[in-house]
Amino acid sequence: MKRLTLTRPGSAGSVPPARPALVLALLAGGLVFGVLSPRPVQAQAEYTVSGVIADTAGAGLNGAMVVALAKPDSVLTRFTTTNGDGVFALGGLGPGEYILQITLLGHGTIRQDLSLTGDVNVGTINLEVMAVEMDPLVITLDHVPFLNRRDTLGYNALAFRTRPNATVEDLLRQMPGIEVETDGSITAQGEEVENVLVDGREFFGSDPKIATQNLPADAVERVEVYDKESDMAEFTGIADGEEERTINLELKEEARSGYFGRTSGGLGADMDNASVSPGFGESVAQRLPTLSESGTVAGGIPYAGALSLNRFSPTTQLALIGSANNVNQAGFGWGDAMSFGGRDFGRGGGGDDGLTETLSVGLNASHDFGGNDDNWVRTSYFLSTLDNFQNETRRQEQLLGTNASSLVDRATRTETDNSRHRVNLNSQFTLSEGHELRLRGNLNASTSLLDRVDLQDTRSGSGQFLTFASTNYDVDGDNLGGDARLTWRKRLNDNGQSLVAEARVNISDSDRLTNLASTIEGNVENPRARAGDVLQEQTNVGQTLNHSVRLSMTQPLPGRSVVEIYGERSATAEDENQSVFDIGDAGRTLNPLLTSGFERTYSYLRGGFRFNRTNEAGRLVLGLRVQGSNLEGTILDRSEEISNGYMHVLPNAEYRIQVDDTRTLQFRYSTSTREPRMTDLQPFVDNRDPLRIRVGNPDLRPEYTHRLRTEYRFFDTFSFVNLFTWANVSVTTNDITQARTVTERGLQTISPVNLGQSWSANGGASFGTPLRWMGGQVDLNYNLNYSHSNEFVNQIENRSRSLSHTVGVELENRAKEDYDVRGGAKFTFSDVTYSLNEELNEDYLNSTLYGSADVYLGPWTLATELQYRLYDQDLFGPGRNVALWEASLRRLILDDRAEIRLVAFDLLGQNQGVTYTNSPGFIQERRVESLTQYVMLNFTWYLGSQAMAGGGGRGGGGRFRR
Repeated sequence: MKRLTLTRPGSAGSVPPARPALVLALLAGGLVFGVLSPRPVQAQAEYTVSGVIADTAGAGLNGAMVVALAKPDSVLTRFTTTNGDGVFALGGLGPGEYILQITLLGHGTIRQDLSLTGDVNVGTINLEVMAVEMDPLVITLDHVPFLNRRDTLGYNALAFRTRPNATVEDLLRQMPGIEVETDGSITAQGEEVENVLVDGREFFGSDPKIATQNLPADAVERVEVYDKESDMAEFTGIADGEEERTINLELKEEARSGYFGRTSGGLGADMDNASVSPGFGESVAQRLPTLSESGTVAGGIPYAGALSLNRFSPTTQLALIGSANNVNQAGFGWGDAMSFGGRDFGRGGGGDDGLTETLSVGLNASHDFGGNDDNWVRTSYFLSTLDNFQNETRRQEQLLGTNASSLVDRATRTETDNSRHRVNLNSQFTLSEGHELRLRGNLNASTSLLDRVDLQDTRSGSGQFLTFASTNYDVDGDNLGGDARLTWRKRLNDNGQSLVAEARVNISDSDRLTNLASTIEGNVENPRARAGDVLQEQTNVGQTLNHSVRLSMTQPLPGRSVVEIYGERSATAEDENQSVFDIGDAGRTLNPLLTSGFERTYSYLRGGFRFNRTNEAGRLVLGLRVQGSNLEGTILDRSEEISNGYMHVLPNAEYRIQVDDTRTLQFRYSTSTREPRMTDLQPFVDNRDPLRIRVGNPDLRPEYTHRLRTEYRFFDTFSFVNLFTWANVSVTTNDITQARTVTERGLQTISPVNLGQSWSANGGASFGTPLRWMGGQVDLNYNLNYSHSNEFVNQIENRSRSLSHTVGVELENRAKEDYDVRGGAKFTFSDVTYSLNEELNEDYLNSTLYGSADVYLGPWTLATELQYRLYDQDLFGPGRNVALWEASLRRLILDDRAEIRLVAFDLLGQNQGVTYTNSPGFIQERRVESLTQYVMLNFTWYLGSQAMAGGGGRGGGGRFRR
């Protein structure tokens, strides 16, 4: 395996900014412009098509649907229905080529070509009666990309083109209002997607990435986005504020019965598996021999193998998946298993997060008993391992006080080795009519090994040397956890009055062993937990138990209304013990200042009501909850008791309205409290970063937050214009923020405190429309994020404000039988201000230009994609922009049941992970070495139905494309 070494910019092994990247970007832009360049537009006349629709006996047919589909991509242009005599008149059509389609339930569908140069009377068209009735809407919906209902936005998957061999994740990237990040996380209409279902059934539990990254796009007929209610809300029929943004993948009929899947394997040649050095400040670079040791994760020959096998029937779903690769393709979400004490350890991999090698295997089973949805079992097991190596650098402008700041150069090497087992169960049993029982359970066990070397050079804003810190620590951690939920409903009488009860339990047990060695150079003070040299062994052991019981009564009211009255009791018990030993010539010596233990118990009593009213147009929910909470805590080594009680009133409201068939509007208001985390309360000293010592605060109070969300959806079935907008505002009182004490040398002690009020807002809009005059489609996106928060720096309040705007535009061709070309740009404008030191106020612009092209030549497909990321050169000085160019050549063989694909990744050798972060105390640029140049030859064999066997990808001739 190849050694990976951080090098200074300009030294051997570094790559200067590549001019070819700019040239390629311009060439890609020219290609897109050439394909999609506008043609002269002239005023067009409008014509009318008229005629009569009759049966075979000549009698006029009432209510037949007459649709004009524009060639060549079958766009629904106009439609109408016949009157009682079968007569129709379809107006507003421009000159051109059309398909005239006539459908009527119980009759055969008629299609005929039509060339318009003036008004046309098609005469009488006779429809034959069909022996077996078919739903004509199935044909019509093939051309309509959206279906907008009161609480669900449906996407017709057949209307969106994807590349051959595409996954569901690739399909989602084409859909307006849905964003898929490089790590596989999904956002739909501004909210993170927490569940992905397959035909309404859970698929490998609640990990959305497993379904989207392993199921083929060709198996999906429709994608639905909605807010899935909790088990309690489904039983009571009243929203309880615990909705989760969910995507449901509705499969094609041929995928619901039989088996389908694929198996693939590939080997490559490593052209340069140690990527471009991130680059860092001169002061850190001079001390880099510490980081010149090798990192061997994902080195050697690039490889990738995967298996996805699915056996579905109307009542049963079985799925087996597995993968192994060292090219940063996780195929699953890591979840929260490695979050020890609220701080992340050993997580990484995927996207631009260093070099990653993964292995995973999983089995999912689902069965409906009795051929209905009343009795079912869903279960799965998943094993995953993830090894990650990261070389990263950070440049950070820090706020240290009034007119005081520092510039931090930081270089870090991290190696992690993670493994996780996860089992989940979800089942429902109907004991009798109106009497149900639902059980959910999850069990997971994980281990993590981490080794980190960290170098930090801190200088004042004027360039004066303050401190240099070297830290080396390794962590060995284990975590065992599980949760269960039992929900019961009993209908008491025929009018729908019901009794619903739910019990929950959640347990976790974690332990962590840390070996820490750190050195601080400079004129260093020696407060608690800090010395010039630290050599320690630290152990942390913690347990958590959550349990709750809830009982509610629902009563139907006139006017399709329901009221619920409920009560709940819950408790959270946590304890954590930290033991710290100093390592010296005499061996291990207990450090009494850093050794401590803490126990806390939060108990709650809640009671309230909810009112729900539903009609054809929408839904109204009003609720009020009174919550009493009590904190009992003990600091073990001090025999110190903590006792606090709180009372909160928590109202909530929701209103959804279906304005018409094309427009939906929603408002949601909620309130909540957030108790301090264990890591915020416990008075432990965390000295793993010797320049930033962290200490808990047992006197914290709960936060109280108001949230308001609005959402508007619009889709015009005539023009295919779509608009999705959303906005969120939250206001938090007793905001838990941080107080920093900073010395003259830049050493910090940080503690959480309650400080006044903070608020944030975000919103966005997605707009798309066909550009028929140029044969294209344009999509515009806008996102806004604003936050206002406070902190204390040396007991002086600092008010920070962060504002960012992201504007995106994308163009693509619509007729995709022969080629698929798209290009776009995204610009992010950021502005950050600090009341304590206005000299640190910054505004900067980062942008991304991208383009892609797929050319279909019979069984051959040639594909290429270029992404060029440009970063502000004024914030941290001149830096390297990043161009990522990929290309592939694919050939279908064996009657389209297999394919051979040659892939070239990062042809320019510039791939690198770059992120910018704003916080109340600093602005930061982070650069991470990432997987770079390789070529790979891959073979894929499609299993099962011919319809699932790749072929030419999604979106064949005659279907609508975006």
